[in-house]
Amino acid sequence: MQFSNPDIDISMLPKAEESKLVPVDERYYTVLSYKQVAYWTIFFLITLIVMMLNSEFHSWMMVGITLAVFAILCFLNFRLTYLDFKSKAYAVREHDILYQTGWLKKSLHVCPYNRIQHCSVDAGVFERNLGISKLRIFSAGGSDSDIVIPGLRPEEANNLRELIILKNQQE
Repeated sequence: MQFSNPDIDISMLPKAEESKLVPVDERYYTVLSYKQVAYWTIFFLITLIVMMLNSEFHSWMMVGITLAVFAILCFLNFRLTYLDFKSKAYAVREHDILYQTGWLKKSLHVCPYNRIQHCSVDAGVFERNLGISKLRIFSAGGSDSDIVIPGLRPEEANNLRELIILKNQQE
């Protein structure tokens, strides 16, 4: 037997970046907004309690500055959440599944079907109320899910799960 190791022309390889990515459902932004509102409400209440207990905050100027900073931080957080939401997209290909995320630092995860150990579909309280789910894909060697695709309709998430199981059995 003779060993051979020919060169591969990398320009001929399929490019994951050229795949048509499907954005996640718009209702997922509503879920993110609900979570942000809950977080900022709790943060505001804690800030309000601290301001009432601390005598240095009893001036109108300090109250105004605190509220202005709070409003700016809240606005920036909602804006960044929206930008992050807009960057989430996925694609299903013949041999793998792609998931893109990140607006500042783009990240494209490629998970071949033959590396997938199992996958699950689940939904939190807000997701269930809005009729969306998330698909968790677990591959070999990791304790946490490798890819989580949020904002899928439940039937779409279940169809993807079934497709992944079927492709995994074939390969």
